[in-house]
Amino acid sequence: MQNAKRLRYEALSAFAADLNKAAKYTEICDALSAHIKYIIDFFQLRLHHFNKGESGCFEMSRGECVFFKPRQDGLWKYEMEVFETGLPVNYFGDAIQEHKLLARSVFNNPKVAAVYSLPVSYFKDQKILITIAVKSQIHYIDIDFKFLKSIADLVANKLMQLDLLKKIENTNKELKAKNAQITKLNYDLEQTVNLRTAELTNANEELKTLFYRTSHDFRAPLANIMGLANIAKLVTKDKDALNLFEKCEEVAHKMDAMLSKLNVLSTYSYEHQIKPVDFRQILRELRAKFQDKLQEIGGRLIFDIVLDDEHLANPDTYVTILENLLENSINYHNTNLIVQVYILRYKNDLVIKFSDNGQGIPLKIIGKIYDMYYRGNSESTGSGLGLYVVRKLVRSLHGNIFAQSKPKKHTHFIIKVPLVQPS
Repeated sequence: MQNAKRLRYEALSAFAADLNKAAKYTEICDALSAHIKYIIDFFQLRLHHFNKGESGCFEMSRGECVFFKPRQDGLWKYEMEVFETGLPVNYFGDAIQEHKLLARSVFNNPKVAAVYSLPVSYFKDQKILITIAVKSQIHYIDIDFKFLKSIADLVANKLMQLDLLKKIENTNKELKAKNAQITKLNYDLEQTVNLRTAELTNANEELKTLFYRTSHDFRAPLANIMGLANIAKLVTKDKDALNLFEKCEEVAHKMDAMLSKLNVLSTYSYEHQIKPVDFRQILRELRAKFQDKLQEIGGRLIFDIVLDDEHLANPDTYVTILENLLENSINYHNTNLIVQVYILRYKNDLVIKFSDNGQGIPLKIIGKIYDMYYRGNSESTGSGLGLYVVRKLVRSLHGNIFAQSKPKKHTHFIIKVPLVQPS
């Protein structure tokens, strides 16, 4: 019994890991097909996700999973009734055929002995109903419903992430379309140019607003998940359960890190805190923050600042730039990592040279490293947003960033921004 329970936890952990990698609905189906049968014993499974008036279903039968937009049929009405109660329900034997809505559904099968439904609500406009059909009339104990709830939570979080990325992608497409329209305009038609420019400005503001609001809204439930995982560690001594909580917390931390990077893209537009930038303090705090990871890989962060002039800007912008670069150096390091940061004035520019002796960047991809969601190799565990965010912030400072690298030797990032920022 204990061994079976451990195997179910391991399957749930593997499901969470595969789900974290999924970038589209078919890959969610693949994760469900690969792992759910080892977590829950079922004959048929249906997971119905409702979000802001839209709904989608994952259905599994005979080991195969499909995703589709459901019709508002009898089964859909049954699910609405379950959500109104807000409580798990179950039906056995003849009760399934006697139920006016279930009798005309996929669950009315001679092999089905019992049907269990578990509703889960997350936000005002988002909820999930997970329904399973089994071949024997067994009463599910609490642990089974916990597994069902965990499956629902993991899928809900992934669908929220895909929804956010889809909105960002659509907004980017709209922005590119408007840029294309602007380039085709006749420069002599001043009124038309002004109109298209105004449309582009509005699109940019909408994109910033989307980043700002959605990243804040999504980070709140993630914080709750991480908090609950920490609390759970205090109330159980089961090693398998603790391992599962750690895995869940790890997945939540990765998604939180991605949302943090997205949030930065809008924060610098909404939250201007212009004051003298203390680079020594910033680098000392970053060294302290990453001290454990540096010690773990035998790494060092050293810096030299030769800057007598006061530089006025938003210090948080430089914190994010340097933190993303340092995080990349640690993630793609060789043994005995050495990170060197030099900050100086050159003519009218502030220059930051960030160097490391890590893996380096192949010449064939160095032109793509700033692209949104670009990952340099299949083993990358990052979000593909770090250098995209860095370049975005450098450009917000009216500057530029350049990369030089020799694979397996070193990488240099050169950042130049005006010492005196335009008002």
